[in-house]
Amino acid sequence: AKGVTSGYLPLGGIQISDAIRDVILSADPGESWMHGFTYSGHAAACAVGLRNIEIIEREGLIDNARLMGLRLAAGLQSLRSEFQFVDNIRGKGLLWGIEIVADRESGQPDGAKAAEIANACMARGLRARNVGAATLAFSPPLSITADEIDTIITIMGGAMDAV
Repeated sequence: AKGVTSGYLPLGGIQISDAIRDVILSADPGESWMHGFTYSGHAAACAVGLRNIEIIEREGLIDNARLMGLRLAAGLQSLRSEFQFVDNIRGKGLLWGIEIVADRESGQPDGAKAAEIANACMARGLRARNVGAATLAFSPPLSITADEIDTIITIMGGAMDAV
């Protein structure tokens, strides 16, 4: 839900199946599902959320995330082919993680190397979050361009070469 207001105002949402919605809507008055919080339905947050959705749709950011995500995935796979310490690559759209291991055969996470790579990326101007035991996480903006994706891969490759 952070993306609905870019995290600037408190707004969240849920998605439920038709089957669950039908149960909620058909409940007897004494059994109805009453759910809410002090800040539920905050008018300013809802206005910002609606405007942000308009911008996302107008600028085609969902399609861009899908296309640039495919490009990022291909670039990360090329790094996996080049470096034996890059193991599992997982993600969708523009949210990706790269697992760093001592070697693929053992699959042993290498947190120290992941930290070195993250630091080498940072020194080159790329923020790579080191999360979990040894995973580098990337979440570039929805508005990212193909050239910027290529720059991410180039910087990552240089950082991996350096460690």
